[in-house]
Amino acid sequence: MSGNLKGDCNQVLIEDCIPILKRYTKEGREFDFVINDLTAVPIATSPEDSTWEFLRLILDFSMKVLKQDGKYFTQENCVNLTEALFLYKEQLGCLYCPVEFSKEIVCVPSYLELWVFYTVWKKAKP
Repeated sequence: MSGNLKGDCNQVLIEDCIPILKRYTKEGREFDFVINDLTAVPIATSPEDSTWEFLRLILDFSMKVLKQDGKYFTQENCVNLTEALFLYKEQLGCLYCPVEFSKEIVCVPSYLELWVFYTVWKKAKP
């Protein structure tokens, strides 16, 4: 499904994010917020797994279009997947720019589980 919702000061795109992120990176566009609702963090426990490579690609592109003081929001996964949660934090240290983050554990009633949600932002420049 593709389409968009557009207001005076905002636009929500509903389409494949990779071509859009590539185009916006090339154009030098930046945004206040990037919300990743693409997928949960992989459950694979090897950082070389292709799903982790895909996640790193999305993270890097997202940081490239995020303003210096912008915020990136994403769901991680169930709190019980400790190895995958550790690998996600590791990925945040592998991006093209240094980042900081906060996380919140929230009960997701439809999953009947506790999930971890992240807010990520670029580290302040010295």
